[in-house]
Amino acid sequence: MRKFDGPLVLTMVAALCAGSIMSAQASPMSNSMAGPVGDETFEGSFVCLTPLSPHDTAPIVCQSDINPSLPSFDFSLVWHRDVAAGTRQLDRIEVRRSGESEPFQTLEPITSDVPIKIANNGFEALDLNFDGYLDIRVMQFVSAGPNTPYQNWLWSPTTGKFVANRALDKITAPQFDADAQEITSQWRRSAAEHGSDIYAYDGTTPVLVHRETDTYGANGICSRTYYDQIEDELRKTGTGACDDPD
Repeated sequence: MRKFDGPLVLTMVAALCAGSIMSAQASPMSNSMAGPVGDETFEGSFVCLTPLSPHDTAPIVCQSDINPSLPSFDFSLVWHRDVAAGTRQLDRIEVRRSGESEPFQTLEPITSDVPIKIANNGFEALDLNFDGYLDIRVMQFVSAGPNTPYQNWLWSPTTGKFVANRALDKITAPQFDADAQEITSQWRRSAAEHGSDIYAYDGTTPVLVHRETDTYGANGICSRTYYDQIEDELRKTGTGACDDPD
């Protein structure tokens, strides 16, 4: 993960008050779509500067290089506190190219209401669709089980902006496998039923292609049901015993 050096940290702290971020390491780039197409081997990173205390309501500021062909991006997560619930609610995310004072995009509305202890409301910059450009997401809320939902925006090289992806928002607790070009989701419907889903992209839309559902009967025995996408429909394709928990 790339670390901010001393001068840049000081600059970012000042930006929290001034509403802008100035980077001495990156020069402004007027055309965000310039440069080569995405490189699927590119592994970017992000780093965030959080408010100095629980009582500081300044924006959370994150920075990421989403692709070698683009300047660094600064993300200002503007939020307010729900004191009674003990949560931080995001109002909007302002996106700037490093070295520019005005955002070139503002992401809103945002559904992100999570406990203060969740760092940066779960903000991450990672390649969600395996195209070589980092995308961004934030946690929507913390669920009682593994079904944690996220709100996602994919970078569009065509428009030079982040685009909301509602289909991706519906996938809970997603894990991204760039080698397999697949998304895996672990879910729990009840104490007696849980499972995992596998999605693959059809264009920019993640499509459910495989499901395994584990169900516990009254006798405590677990059975697994398999489903696969056949002719654009998820169909039952087999049954068997659940894996040994060991």
